[in-house]
Amino acid sequence: MMWKNVKAIWEIRKKEFFLYLSMTAIMWIFGNLISGAMKAGAQLPEVLPFATMLSVFGGVIMCVIGFGTDVFYGYDFFLRFCHTRKEFFISSGVVVFFQSLAMVILLRIFLELEMLISHSLFDGPGATRQLETAVKIFSGYVSLPWMPVYALLITGLSCAGGAFVHRFRTRGPWFLVFMWLLLAIVLPKVVQTSWFHYGAGKILQTAMPLQLLAGLIAGGVLYLAGALGLRKARVN
Repeated sequence: MMWKNVKAIWEIRKKEFFLYLSMTAIMWIFGNLISGAMKAGAQLPEVLPFATMLSVFGGVIMCVIGFGTDVFYGYDFFLRFCHTRKEFFISSGVVVFFQSLAMVILLRIFLELEMLISHSLFDGPGATRQLETAVKIFSGYVSLPWMPVYALLITGLSCAGGAFVHRFRTRGPWFLVFMWLLLAIVLPKVVQTSWFHYGAGKILQTAMPLQLLAGLIAGGVLYLAGALGLRKARVN
């Protein structure tokens, strides 16, 4: 029964998911074009790998908002057809997780491709060396064990966001947009502080298995928070 539900949800959501993948690929191509244009003008992007970072930003945002919207609308739709909340959370969670995993794997492929392109796109060694240094620093965080962790975090954020909007209706999206804008303003200032660098250094020194476990717990807690938030929600 559960796999029938999973298949049904996938059939409903697959077109929009393929759209997310396509838009992410377009952003990656656009990012490489920008990098090439900047190099032609004897400049380098401030952030490398620029194209991959651009596609990560756009792809993850599309997934979180899109999957969260699916939770918001799908919850009512699913329960109207005499399914239980448990069936919805399991079936929807499985679909969202594997969709998120596919997006994360695509972004990982884009990173590898950008590493290859950088050697031919840039004549001088500066950008290539800068790109390789950035990847070397975070190489442990783009390894295969992190792929399902990122997928679970996206799944958790989607469920929690969808449940929040379902609970607070029209006020929910405005609050989330406000928090996102606030984060976009505050985060660049925070990362420049000494205590942030100190904390980041301590985290990087933590054993990788513990970091993986912390990521899994965070994603699981977010998903459970969304599920508990919808547990007694009224079906509209």
